[in-house]
Amino acid sequence: MCYMEKGEGTRLSNIIVSILATLLTLPFLAWYIVYITIVKSIKRKSKAIRMATDITTVFFIAAVHLLVMEIWGQSYLWLIFLVILVTAVLFTIMHYRAREEVEFVKLMKGIWRFTFFLFLASYLLLVCYGWISYLLSAFIA
Repeated sequence: MCYMEKGEGTRLSNIIVSILATLLTLPFLAWYIVYITIVKSIKRKSKAIRMATDITTVFFIAAVHLLVMEIWGQSYLWLIFLVILVTAVLFTIMHYRAREEVEFVKLMKGIWRFTFFLFLASYLLLVCYGWISYLLSAFIA
C-alpha cells in the first residue's frame, strides 16, 4: 500500500492548482503544451493543430471569463454562455441552409473551432485593454 506523509496531499494539490492557474492565465501555453504532446505522438502537424485547438478552447473561454472578472470586477459568465449559444444557433441555421441537412459532427466541430477563434480574439483584446488600462491608471493617477 502507498501511504502519504502528512502534508504531501496538500503539496500535491498546491502544485496542481498552480499548474491550472498558469494554464488558465496563459492559455497559449496550454495550447502549445497540448500541440507539442500530440505532434510528438502522432507526427502530423495539421492534425495536432486541430486537436490542440479543440482541447484548449475551454482554457480560452475560462481565461476570457477570468480577465473580464479582473478588469470589471463582475462575472459575465451568463454572457459568455449566451454568445456560445447564439453562435451555435447561427451556425446551425447556416449549415442547414447550405446543405438542407444537419451533419451533427461537422456542425459541432465548426461551432467549437469558431468558438476557439472568437475567444482567442477576445482574450487578446482583453489583455491589451487590461495592459493599457493599467498603464494609463499608473501614469495618470
